[in-house]
Amino acid sequence: MLTPRAGMRVVLRYAADGQPTDALGTVTAADEASVTVDTRRGEVTVARADILLVHEVPPAPQRPGRLHEIVSPLDLRRISAQVWLPADIAWLHTDNLHHEAEGAGAEVPLTQTGVLLRAAGGVSKRGNSALPLGRTGIPAAEALELIIRWYEQRGLPPQLQIYSAHGTSELAEPCAELGPLLRAAGFAPSGATLALTAATREVAGPVGRAADAALPGLEIVESEEAHAVHWTAWGHPVDSPTHEDFARLVTSPEQHRFYSALALHPDGSRTLVGTVRLAITQKWAVVSNLVVDPGVRRRGAGRALVVAAAAAAAERGVRSLLAEVEADNAASLGLFGALGAVEHHRYWYALRS
Repeated sequence: MLTPRAGMRVVLRYAADGQPTDALGTVTAADEASVTVDTRRGEVTVARADILLVHEVPPAPQRPGRLHEIVSPLDLRRISAQVWLPADIAWLHTDNLHHEAEGAGAEVPLTQTGVLLRAAGGVSKRGNSALPLGRTGIPAAEALELIIRWYEQRGLPPQLQIYSAHGTSELAEPCAELGPLLRAAGFAPSGATLALTAATREVAGPVGRAADAALPGLEIVESEEAHAVHWTAWGHPVDSPTHEDFARLVTSPEQHRFYSALALHPDGSRTLVGTVRLAITQKWAVVSNLVVDPGVRRRGAGRALVVAAAAAAAERGVRSLLAEVEADNAASLGLFGALGAVEHHRYWYALRS
């Protein structure tokens, strides 16, 4: 049975007075004893022993249309965070600050909204940035000071991920109060990263299975675990000081797979020429960590890997795909654009050195 985690949107079937009952909503807390789901009728807490079935569902649609087009930037940021999650996280929210000040123990569940604070030893921007996902109940200037302090306590430069509303350069509502304060506080913006979305079946095209995305002289292989050659290709070899933190991020999703493009040689040997990660959460396929050997770029290996990941997701019943590409990466933008992915919104990192 699927293990519910905070942030997931689920249908939770449980026994209530001997009768099966459903709770549809977002998991706000989960421990060994119970799971709490925020539903339209309020929060429902269910004992683990009473749970009959857990089924993950996509974010609720905001308006008519295909899910990958109508999902909110806030929901996509939550989805992205779920598949790139370090071990060291905290939620900045007034309720949690009150619990901490009162010395409340671990039995008091965290309020999992506000600003998500993430630290992973500095190995990636996504894993080492504060992400606004809701109101904190704290004045914006005070919240920014608390964010700065949290990162400084870990010896990391304070960093925030700020994102736009759907289809515009205006900041999304969760970022609207913090955004105007950043420059005066010494933060400088990065270049933009584009959140691209598409339908998995359209990206996969006629390819029904991942292996069928192979090209002449090129084999596509699926694996549950990354191997030494993958970590080296991603710039974090097994024996490097950054490997452990990076590996924790890459393998953090409960559902993930790795796809490798292997060149076939006349002597029967094979060499890795490219790889990509597929992570699935809330019925979304998140395609990331696409790397292709510079010597074989523009020969179809990158396209074959993305198609393979999309086909594998579609085969699992996942309809929507997310990829995040820096705005100055023309090659990757061209690849995903040719496969039907379009810009949904964009985000920036604000870094204080």
